[in-house]
Amino acid sequence: MEIDLSFSQWLSQFDHLNDLALIFSGRVFSGSLIAGIGIYYYRIKKFKIFLFICLATGLGDLLGNFLKDLFLQPRPCYNHIDLFPNTDRCGSDLTGMPSNHALNFFIFSTLVHLNLKKPIISVIFFASSLLVALSRVLLVKHLLSQVIIGALIGIIMGIIFNTALQKWIKI
Repeated sequence: MEIDLSFSQWLSQFDHLNDLALIFSGRVFSGSLIAGIGIYYYRIKKFKIFLFICLATGLGDLLGNFLKDLFLQPRPCYNHIDLFPNTDRCGSDLTGMPSNHALNFFIFSTLVHLNLKKPIISVIFFASSLLVALSRVLLVKHLLSQVIIGALIGIIMGIIFNTALQKWIKI
């Protein structure tokens, strides 16, 4: 927990990047990525796989919400408001673990990577996932551990869903 707070305090010195962090955490950014890759999947005649990736991401989001209710871990903007006095309140106070932003972006990126195997697209999606995850810490919405756990769950779920997809394709 000490490393979490130390990292968050260190990162908060870059609060001039908050507007950029808001962009990475926003719907326009994620919607643009999803629309772009959706068009690509459509053009290469693999739109059903894209729909599967979207469905898997939605299921990942549901799992993240279930885990939030299970762990009941506070967000730093509630639990450590004394350390971050200029922070707006965020979300419900006991919805910190895991970060659904990180979970969703990493499950999506993992599935895109495993299905397309195009290095440049993989780099774009994983870099975007990393920027989204760091934006959640910069905006004091999550601690570093909450983001890392969300990312790991996303990657693991991406691998599991890809395994299921490959078996489904063979049938």
